[in-house]
Amino acid sequence: MKVLVATDGTNTAIEAAQAALGLLRAGAEIILVTVIQNYENPLDMAGGFEGPLLTPEEAEEEFQRQQAEGQAALERTRAALGRPAEIRLVPTDEDPGHAIIGTAHELHPDLIVLGSDEKGFFMRLLAGSVSEFVVRHAACPVLVVPHRGGVGNPP
Repeated sequence: MKVLVATDGTNTAIEAAQAALGLLRAGAEIILVTVIQNYENPLDMAGGFEGPLLTPEEAEEEFQRQQAEGQAALERTRAALGRPAEIRLVPTDEDPGHAIIGTAHELHPDLIVLGSDEKGFFMRLLAGSVSEFVVRHAACPVLVVPHRGGVGNPP
């Protein structure tokens, strides 16, 4: 069995991964996925006389920071699971839900695992929900593990 586990390294995501993997056979192939914003060249978006908000160097530093944080989230999750797992950092111009579905189409997992924080109606309305999007668009079963203790923070 191949399992794609979406994680951002927060307690919520790690708890979801641990809970889900506790239900699976020991031989499951685990692929941890973290989505980050792709590098955006500020000169490509510069309009008007005010120019870009960031210099190309600042944009590159920001992208490098996101890559390092994403890699740390993957490593933190893998360490918490205590079992072998492939890790994949996914830079994208899309929102995380689309990126997770795109990665799933590429990898063909048997199961997708996500953590979910409790959001109020208005937050879901304004921001949407990655887990809801993935559940609606995935070609395989999706296990959403709710976190009832509030927003998860990195350990």
